[in-house]
Formats: sequence, structure tokens, C-alpha cells
Amino acid sequence: MLSIIISVFIVLFIILVLFASIRIITQPNQGVVLTLGKFDGVLGSGLHFIKPFISHVILVNTAQTPVDLDQQVVITKDNAEISVKISLKYHVTNIEDFVFKNEDSVRSMIQDTRASLRGIIGNKELNEVLNGTQVINAALFKEISSVTAGYGLNVDRVNIDSVNPSADIQASMNRLLQATRERDATIATAEGKSKSITLENEANNRALLATNKAQNEALVNSAKAKATAVKTEADADAYRTQTLNTALSQSSENYFIFQNTEAVKALADGQANTVVLPNQTLDSLGLIPALTKLGTTAPKSN
Repeated sequence: MLSIIISVFIVLFIILVLFASIRIITQPNQGVVLTLGKFDGVLGSGLHFIKPFISHVILVNTAQTPVDLDQQVVITKDNAEISVKISLKYHVTNIEDFVFKNEDSVRSMIQDTRASLRGIIGNKELNEVLNGTQVINAALFKEISSVTAGYGLNVDRVNIDSVNPSADIQASMNRLLQATRERDATIATAEGKSKSITLENEANNRALLATNKAQNEALVNSAKAKATAVKTEADADAYRTQTLNTALSQSSENYFIFQNTEAVKALADGQANTVVLPNQTLDSLGLIPALTKLGTTAPKSN
């Protein structure tokens, strides 16, 4: 009976030893082994045996871990009070430093992040903060990375989630925004009217130019028509003159004597009592027998 009890005790002791010495590390964790309170090594994922009863394992998550920080009130360079909320992601790079060099590396990282954020925003004015979150993210990431490297972890990303000015500042910004919108609307209306006037003036100018062009063309056409008429009339006069000159050049001397005779006859039939003729004309008239006879039969004047 005693032997059975001893056997059971030994089996139970072996099971207890095995239970105390076997450790299974699951991904993405790693284990820090402490033997009698002293660092004894790092265990990766999988099945491991440790010294039973005198060693224990601290599990450390090595995956990237997100952290949301509470809203933080910060004063800008121009004394504007704003509320900032940020988030970050980190992962453990050195397990020994992460466990032993800082009592709470994550808490220290958060404190350093808040302090760095106050320093960066405190050197910027409100407009720079509201319009330059990417710049602040980059500056904050640079400062935190250099500080937290000694904590055995690495900050992968820092992001400013929101920036909210105080109620008074927000009201002032809303009034400024409304005034800006009204100004822009007034400018847009004025520009629209100016453009409309410009288009109307351009249309009037085009119409005036078209009218002037039509009038000029009408004047030119009228002048051309008058010039053509004058030229036609001049050509007709020239033609008549040329025809007359041709006829005169082909007429005999008797034709002109006959014309003179007719003219003298018309004068003789008139009311005048005396007709004065040059001697040369009388001589010419004497050459025509008819005129001689006419002269002898004509009544003598007293």
C-alpha cells in the first residue's frame, strides 16, 4: 500500500515538474525568462522547457500595437487654446530593454509624445497648426523616435486625429468664414456684372463696326457708280466730239459758206434794218450766185 502511494506521489511530482517546465509561446509573442529573478534569455514562439519552480516567463507582444491618446489641451504661439487628439502605432524591437530598462515603456512613450506635442505646437501659430498637421506629424514622429529607441520599442506612425479650437475661437473663425464667403460672393457678383458689361460693349462695338463697314461699302459703291456714270458720260461726249470732228474734217468749204448764207438770210428776215458783215464774208457771199441774186432783189433801205 505504501509503495502505491509513493508511486502515485512520484507520478504526480513528475506531472507537476513537466507542467512547471513546459511553456508554449504563441505568435506574435516572445517570452522573457527570469530564473531566480534574473534575466535568463528570450524565447521565441513554440514549445520550450524552462527550469521548473525557479524560472518563469514574461510574455511580450511584438506585433504592431495601436494606441489612442486622450485629448490634450495645448496653447499655440499666439495664445490660442486648442484641443488635440492623436494616435500612434508602435512595436517592440528589443525585448530585454522593453522589460528591464523602463518600468512602463508604453506609458513613458505616451508621456514623451504629449510633451513633444506641446513643444511643437507651442512654437506655431493657430493657422499654422490648423493648416499644417502633416508637418506637425513629421516633426512629432522624429522627436519620439529618437527618445523611445531607448525603451526597446519603435514608433511606426504618429497621426493627429483632430484639432479643435476653443468655443470662443471657433465662433470667431465662423464669423470670419461667413465674412469671407460674403466678400467672395460680392466679388463674384461684381465680376459677373463686369463681364456682362464687357460682353455687351464688345457686342455693341462689333455691331458699330459692322454698321460703319456697311456704310463705308455703300459710300464706296456709290462713289464707284458715280465715277462710272461720269466716265460713261465723258466717253459719250468724247465720242460725240470725235464724231463731229470727223464729220467736220470731211465737210467741204461750200458747206460752211452755205451755213453762213443761211445765217445771213435769217438775219435779213429779221426786224433789224441794218446788217453789218465783214468784207471777207461779203466776198465769200458774192461767190454764190444765189446770194448775188438775193442781194439784187432785196429792197433797198432808205
